[in-house]
Amino acid sequence: MSDVLWVAALLFLIWPGLISWRLPLVARLDLPSRLAIAFGCGLMIVVAVFYVYNFAHVPWTRITVGVPLVAPGFFGVNASSRRAEGRGHTWPILVFAFLTIYGVASARETCGDLIYFWGPKAERFHYAGKIDADFLAFPHYFLMHPDYPPMLPLIYAWPSLVAHRFSWWGPLFLTPIALLAIAFSFRGLARNGWYAVVLTAILGYGFAVGMVGGAADPPLLLFEVIAIAALTFAGDERDGQLLAAMALGAAAFTKVEGAVFAILTLVAFLVVTRKVARTLLIAIPSVVLLGSWIVFCASHHLLDAYWKANSAMHFDLLGLTIRRTLSRASYGVAYVPWIAALAPLAITRRFHRAALPLIVAAGSIASTLFFYLHSDNPAWWIDSSAMRFLLTPLACLVVASAASSE
Repeated sequence: MSDVLWVAALLFLIWPGLISWRLPLVARLDLPSRLAIAFGCGLMIVVAVFYVYNFAHVPWTRITVGVPLVAPGFFGVNASSRRAEGRGHTWPILVFAFLTIYGVASARETCGDLIYFWGPKAERFHYAGKIDADFLAFPHYFLMHPDYPPMLPLIYAWPSLVAHRFSWWGPLFLTPIALLAIAFSFRGLARNGWYAVVLTAILGYGFAVGMVGGAADPPLLLFEVIAIAALTFAGDERDGQLLAAMALGAAAFTKVEGAVFAILTLVAFLVVTRKVARTLLIAIPSVVLLGSWIVFCASHHLLDAYWKANSAMHFDLLGLTIRRTLSRASYGVAYVPWIAALAPLAITRRFHRAALPLIVAAGSIASTLFFYLHSDNPAWWIDSSAMRFLLTPLACLVVASAASSE
């Protein structure tokens, strides 16, 4: 029963995220799209509450955290317009979501990272009632990546508070929830149900073969898709830029790769629009969140992953790295996900409309190879992570194809 309560508390985060409906861009979307974006915003809000409380030394309880989560929903619940955009192709999306539910419910999609560090961190933070720097600094736990951003453990802290315990099954169900949120938020922002189905199919299959259940990849992709879709389809609107700024900050606060994605997206936006001031404003949440986290890690001697970019690169392994990555990129189905993502773009050839997501996709692939080249033996790392890392450029390519079809 506590596992069910845990998942219910996770879904409750849609309520505080309803404040996003105050944005006209979101208010005019259909209900599933608005709920999907609200869920993403709810994740951001609850993490912001925990993060501020950590530094303010406010105890984490149902009351202290729950009250700030209840109020925002009232400001957005009646903010939707009668005109709804983004409908269509709902049933195929639900089918892929159901298959993902089956995958996580049978534990077939469980990520080892949940067992080895995301879960232990979340459980420890919950019982300690803070981001436990002493736990992160303990030398025997070094392989848990002490300076990894705390977004996911803080997300898991809220349902753990509600259920009075950390659930090892609960995090698995964030995967299908995030998949649905990705599909419907993209469908609404792109106003295209067909490409939402393509994206759901690609990510649903990638989640299964890459075994991402319980790890940070599903929420990371949710934030990434919201950000890239908002800038691609509504980048000239204030609402689109604000939504993208929040999503990029959340992505940077989720994984190291999310910070790279945020940088790539900001660079792409600057290249496409040539608006320096707007780019700097969009960057503020990412800079504040990631900057404060790095300062926290530095003050507690936790820095690890953020220093690895300064380590030596093994260019002699470039050929091996590319071949191994290309092998994993096939996803065991002869590169069908890449073909599905690129085919519409190749047909229309309206590259100027798809410039921003294309730049981010190319940069994501290059950054993946860049990270791998810092290992003197990258084979195991590539085999265990490439199918997860490459979901980001795949998602960007689907966004690009949708943009080129307008």
